Amino acid sequence: MRKRYVAFLAESDVRLGRREVGSAIAASALALFGETGFSELSLRLLEFSEAEQRGFVVCSHNGVERVVAAMSAVSEIGGARVHLRPLGVSGTVRALRRKFLSGKAGFISREEKVSLEGKDFILRGTTGGLCYAEPVDEVLRERLRILKLRFVGALCKELRGEEDAADAKHGL
Repeated sequence: MRKRYVAFLAESDVRLGRREVGSAIAASALALFGETGFSELSLRLLEFSEAEQRGFVVCSHNGVERVVAAMSAVSEIGGARVHLRPLGVSGTVRALRRKFLSGKAGFISREEKVSLEGKDFILRGTTGGLCYAEPVDEVLRERLRILKLRFVGALCKELRGEEDAADAKHGL
């Protein structure tokens, strides 16, 4: 199995422990994709620094998008509000640490509007190939608020439509 490593930052008002973060990610993936889908992910928390509130998981190469979705769906751990912000994806632990866990995760300093499936979003942050965005539509914002979420996580190329442009260029 080809593996991918997904780095993330846990944003919360309280310090979170490794065990509770790992359990929350696993529970979210299980709830979203069921037992069969969860087993296909080969998802495991490999490392989590309680001091920095950063860590990474390992998963199958074709499960990255579902793992990012599962992380984005985590909104509460142990009664505390939390946002697990994906920082990036890599094929090796060494590259992951160098690119995403060195403390250089980026934030967007200007507002950039993007679209995903016909809905408009304001891009709030990006690290590596992953982005998180806030919906412009009030109905969608309210739905996220009910789920105790503020952002939607996605691959940047999906939000910016780069995949469609590349496919059109190659006649796909």
